[in-house]
Amino acid sequence: MYWHNVQNQPPKSYKCGYCGNSIASEKGYHATEYNTTTSNIIAYMYVCHVCTKPTFFNKGGEQFPGPLVGNPVNHLPSIDIGNLFKEARDCFSVNAFTSCVMCCRKLLMNIAVTQGAEEGKNYIDYVNYLNDNNYIPPNGKEWVDSIRKLGNEANHKIEFKTKEDALRIINFTEMLLRFIYELPGLMRESG
Repeated sequence: MYWHNVQNQPPKSYKCGYCGNSIASEKGYHATEYNTTTSNIIAYMYVCHVCTKPTFFNKGGEQFPGPLVGNPVNHLPSIDIGNLFKEARDCFSVNAFTSCVMCCRKLLMNIAVTQGAEEGKNYIDYVNYLNDNNYIPPNGKEWVDSIRKLGNEANHKIEFKTKEDALRIINFTEMLLRFIYELPGLMRESG
């Protein structure tokens, strides 16, 4: 397999797995596999024009790293919560779905403690604390508790979580972060 210099190649639209921007490019590298009679392009690498990092596509079209799921959340109270949410999104982008779910579970504890819960409690206590102190939207306790339940399974059982599990939990976690931090932060800014 040989990688060729930067050149025009088939145009590709994709969401960058590093910076999250949706981009389109026709500049990049391709890898060719040679045998005695033919040569076949077997992989492409495109370079994001925003963050300048490379994204690899195999001949089946799979992207590495995959696109970041979810969106950044503003007005988070500590760098720890922001970094942990970014870690969960990064885990998803490299198909580490079990790790993604476990990060979201850990975020429940960090969120509750940041809002005044006592550290060192059980995870159900953190869900109850958030619910009892009105940090969970109406009818939201069940979906917040699903973060805890799937995280417990990932942490305590010998099984892997699926892409669908991780995507659902990332979305739930993002909504919880928006409800608790981003929306009140926007109100403070406008007030």
